[in-house]
Amino acid sequence: MQEITKAQEEILRVLWKIKDGAVSDIVAAIPEPKPAYNTVATVIKVLEKKEYVAHKKYGKTYVYYPLVSKKEYGKSIVSHTLKNLYNNSLPQMLSHFMRNKDVSISELEELKATIEQEIEKQKQ
Repeated sequence: MQEITKAQEEILRVLWKIKDGAVSDIVAAIPEPKPAYNTVATVIKVLEKKEYVAHKKYGKTYVYYPLVSKKEYGKSIVSHTLKNLYNNSLPQMLSHFMRNKDVSISELEELKATIEQEIEKQKQ
């Protein structure tokens, strides 16, 4: 999966939210300050070239929709981060987040329960 810019990610987030839409629908769904219509159209074309977005044509109107789900994108970002910033070390990455973010006891307990469930699942 190719990397995308913040502007491209913002458009993709809007498409995940609205499911599909013409450029005008996408612009309408973006919070203020809204980018120009032509800017959004250009960003969508780039996302289409990168195969994140596709379109259906209805007369003269193009309706765009995401090809990549939010879950797939998130998995790709986490994998990329793990590989490139943490040497493929999940413990190193988790340690970084726990040290640099205030993690509550309840969040730690939730993580612990998830880890214990996964350990039991993999033992079977």
